[in-house]
Amino acid sequence: MKNRLGIFPFVIVASILSFTFSFGWQNKFPNLKYHKSKETLDKIQTLITNKQKGVYLRFGDGDINLALGQHDMLQSANPRLQQEMVEAFLINHPNALKALPLYCDEIGKEPGMNIHNHEASLPWVLDVLEKAQPVWGAPIGDIYTHVALHYTSTSEPEICINFLRFLKQAPCFLFVGNQNIPLDIRELLFGSECKYVPTPPVASYGEIDRIEKDCIDAIGSDDSYKVIVIAMGCSGRALQKRLWHRYNNVFLFDFGSLLDALCGWNTRAWIEGSGFDANSFINQLKK
Repeated sequence: MKNRLGIFPFVIVASILSFTFSFGWQNKFPNLKYHKSKETLDKIQTLITNKQKGVYLRFGDGDINLALGQHDMLQSANPRLQQEMVEAFLINHPNALKALPLYCDEIGKEPGMNIHNHEASLPWVLDVLEKAQPVWGAPIGDIYTHVALHYTSTSEPEICINFLRFLKQAPCFLFVGNQNIPLDIRELLFGSECKYVPTPPVASYGEIDRIEKDCIDAIGSDDSYKVIVIAMGCSGRALQKRLWHRYNNVFLFDFGSLLDALCGWNTRAWIEGSGFDANSFINQLKK
């Protein structure tokens, strides 16, 4: 009897909390409309095809921490970065595709996601939304997945590969990313004609001014429509913000940690948790 009395109240309270979370979050965020992986990639492809200015801003919990003046896993906080991260969050435009990690059953979980591969609980997701709201610049509405490439590379590789081929043929004008990425991977993904601005593997915000200048020099007086791919962690959102306000003829695409996975770098839980096979994926991409 003692054991039953100890367990049943806990079960009842947990059930009540689960019910409250499941049905109460929509009242807090009534305008939220979540776009899953294929829809996100289709939207990006449409904007690029129509040569529209746009940006894919992959905000994660690390970006939120930095916007709140806290440290991220690979980037220490500082007041200047905090301000720039807030400014990135405040970008509001129909073609600014702002993403958050909302991978719970009630909102954004997709088939194949699990606790080792993006899945999160509703309380964790609501905490992300509540922390993001003050720096969002508007009521939270359209939210895009920030793992569109990561998820499709493992669960729907044909979708991912078709998009990567499209991105390469767009063509990519400039790639900004880790200085240690092998040349063959860069050329496979972005083509031999794509310009390249190398960045430090960690804490790249320390060189943000140099990186921005190198980007501006690479673009020069070329006023044609161009796709710029960025893969430099949370600091990449600061660079996207700067380039967004400077140019009107670009699409700024944040590639994310699929690039690490293709290099054989096990830097994120999803890479091992999903059983991602880099060699197999690269072979399919080469076909």
